[in-house]
Amino acid sequence: MKRFGLISLIIGVTTLLHAGHVPKKVMHHYCTEVAAAQYNVSLREIDAQMPVHKNKGFIVRGKIRHHNGYNEPFVCRYDAYGKFDFIKKQVPKPHHRFKKRMKRVCKTEASVRWHTPAREIRITDMRKLDRYHYEITMEDAYNTGVCEVNRNGYVSRFQTLNKRRHVPHTVKRACKQKAASRWNVPLPYVEIEHSTYLGRGRYRVEVSSDDYSAHCEVRSNGIIEHFSTTRRSRW
Repeated sequence: MKRFGLISLIIGVTTLLHAGHVPKKVMHHYCTEVAAAQYNVSLREIDAQMPVHKNKGFIVRGKIRHHNGYNEPFVCRYDAYGKFDFIKKQVPKPHHRFKKRMKRVCKTEASVRWHTPAREIRITDMRKLDRYHYEITMEDAYNTGVCEVNRNGYVSRFQTLNKRRHVPHTVKRACKQKAASRWNVPLPYVEIEHSTYLGRGRYRVEVSSDDYSAHCEVRSNGIIEHFSTTRRSRW
């Protein structure tokens, strides 16, 4: 019975199409068939909504479900009398949730590259490059970088722009304490000669006292990875 009703509906639609009009209750069916033929996809891969009034006519919104999980939206347009005007694909505008995902993706990428917790990375700017890509600028305590992400949430470019030369107090103190313990001298007798940022959350600090000098490589959390010392000559 249902099959007979569907066949009758298709015959009725075909008759009305020859007359140049599409009934409102089957506009989404006709749009689905047009999309399948236009974009060379199966009917099973297309979802179409019921028509709605817009600009003295009707529109039907639909989407093509691709195998990779990406949905490609399209829209069909009818005039006020039900005559089919056109079908076109639409580029989805990045809404709030989509922008949040792009920021999260870029912060995760920066966290891996800079060896910094994502919660310590701050977004400073976000601008639209084109309808497919956004550029996000961010920074932490020691790095500034730019991330280019596409609408699917994939990072297409990441660049660290500059590295700040400030060395945290915890890093310097860790090396001074290590030297004081190794040399068996009071902490105030150990002086910082030079310090620099090596990258990837690592620092190099050179320390000295009256009889010794050393350099240590330490992470931003104060963990010393390498420490080497030499005795100063008195002559």
